[in-house]
Amino acid sequence: MLIIALATSMTADAEEQLTPGMILNRIEAMPREVAKAEMAKFLDATVQKHSKEYKQLTASLEEMLSEPTWDSHNEELFALLIEHAANASCLSDNERLRSKSLLDVVRKNAPGKVANDIDYETLDGTSHKLSEITTDYTLIYFNDPECLSCAKVKERLDTTTLLKSMVSDSTLTVVGIYPYDNVDEWKQEYFPSYIINGWDYEQKVDGEQTYDLMTMPMFYLLDRDKRVILKNEASLNRVLKVLGTLKGMENCNIEAKLDAIWIRNN
Repeated sequence: MLIIALATSMTADAEEQLTPGMILNRIEAMPREVAKAEMAKFLDATVQKHSKEYKQLTASLEEMLSEPTWDSHNEELFALLIEHAANASCLSDNERLRSKSLLDVVRKNAPGKVANDIDYETLDGTSHKLSEITTDYTLIYFNDPECLSCAKVKERLDTTTLLKSMVSDSTLTVVGIYPYDNVDEWKQEYFPSYIINGWDYEQKVDGEQTYDLMTMPMFYLLDRDKRVILKNEASLNRVLKVLGTLKGMENCNIEAKLDAIWIRNN
């Protein structure tokens, strides 16, 4: 694995040799705003070195930060990385262009920002909007009846007491969204009774890419104002840990919530 020198700003004494995974562990152990500042300093220091080293580093970090199924997945650091690479002086115009093309993806439904609204239809034929939900939290469960992983996750959702209790207490609304066009399959799919079973009948999620769905199933967690807390989260375990952390924080602002859930596997 790539070995790099960590900038002195991230050590008490001098540079030490660390892998990208070790760097992320160290950064994510810091408070959220400090961590993002140190990540920026580290990338600034690395960009001064040979372009090959910078490209190897950013490629490794991009994979680790962007992959929803990995424990290292972190949308805020991923966005910071892409924005830095889009302006990196050591890269060619064509290399920077690739990162610039990803900026819309990382900025769309970003943590702390208001999520794109979704118009959805339920099995009784009525239409609803995501923005109309009034509970403290909304959990979007993007799913596909033809997805084996979705079926396995749905089995767990059927027995998850935390989600059921939060729905019962009117603290949480769980909305399943089917984003594709096989309506017959969607209508026949079993759903836990506490989850709203919705279909994106306007096909904006898939057709207009209003949400970036890298895999299925996919979770997005929103606060009362529909600001994003979790983006592109594939792990139900992570969702449950975050909801557990957020207990009692219903009246806190979005930044306080993002700070509270920052440390990996909190």
